[in-house]
Amino acid sequence: MENKNINDNFKPSDKYIEEISQLNSGMNILLEQFKKIYIVSKMNPDIQEYQQQYANIISSINNIQSELFTKSNDVQVNIDSISQKMLLLNLLIEKEKTKNRSLKRKLGIIDHNNNAAIEMIDNYKQIYNMNYLRNWALFLSSVICIITIGNVYKK
Repeated sequence: MENKNINDNFKPSDKYIEEISQLNSGMNILLEQFKKIYIVSKMNPDIQEYQQQYANIISSINNIQSELFTKSNDVQVNIDSISQKMLLLNLLIEKEKTKNRSLKRKLGIIDHNNNAAIEMIDNYKQIYNMNYLRNWALFLSSVICIITIGNVYKK
């Protein structure tokens, strides 16, 4: 088998899950603050402090959204890379299967149903069928002999 670097350094899924849960908890806190600030800022549009807090929370939410988007892209890149590696592995496996098949043919092992175990099963079936037919033939010939002898001695 070819010695290609199949193992790349992929980030484990646990890391992504941990980072997403951290972003999720941060988003929950921001949403709670957003609920309060939104109402206050809309009720008091003249107060600059509330407007500034509202803008800060909106920018924080946008930052978290952009981080989630980059995480999503990283995951998609890893999925694509893993898919390519799996396709490569599949091709290598297929090559090895064909190589194995040709080596088996060279050794004389046939791919069809003529393997030794299947031949033995077929032989046992043939032996059983022959013995079965022979037993019935013996039984019928015995019955015919008994009837014939019975007819001869009756007369």
